[in-house]
Amino acid sequence: PGECSGVETPPLGDRFWYPLYETLVELDGPGHIHSAGCRSERLTYSLHFINEENIAVVSLLNSQVFNDFPTLKILVSHGGGAIPYQFARFEASSLRGKGPRFSDQMRKLYYDTVLYSKDALELLFKTVGVDRCLFASDCPFDPEGGPMYIRETIKILDQLEVSEADRQKLYLGNAQKLLKLK
Repeated sequence: PGECSGVETPPLGDRFWYPLYETLVELDGPGHIHSAGCRSERLTYSLHFINEENIAVVSLLNSQVFNDFPTLKILVSHGGGAIPYQFARFEASSLRGKGPRFSDQMRKLYYDTVLYSKDALELLFKTVGVDRCLFASDCPFDPEGGPMYIRETIKILDQLEVSEADRQKLYLGNAQKLLKLK
């Protein structure tokens, strides 16, 4: 993905991806955006993931994809890259243009909780709403010298001041809805 292989991947708003979107809609299942590793000497491992997820989200939300596929469901890893934290920059551009507000477009996606920080999760929930977020854990991941297992993610989520109903959505309800498990 991206340009590390010497071949640039088409943006997710490109018609190149329409057969995939058609299939996802037909199957009524979600797509999942998750970056892949890169060996660019210019980027660190984590920065590459964040950049690629940002590019994927912006290219998708600034396109006609959700007009052409209104029932398309897409889940973005790592809380959407840096998009929920920089959305106002994209919002300003959308307000100058003729398209929909970027913040409204963001609520067409789902986001996982792999952010490793209470503050980051609180901002994600404030930006896109708890209804658009699903529990996820990243293992193995070594943020401070030890693996980040599910129990550590649960500890972070349990520190959040959210209602019991929202906690149920995060841990189970939103995934059941997205994946049609109920």
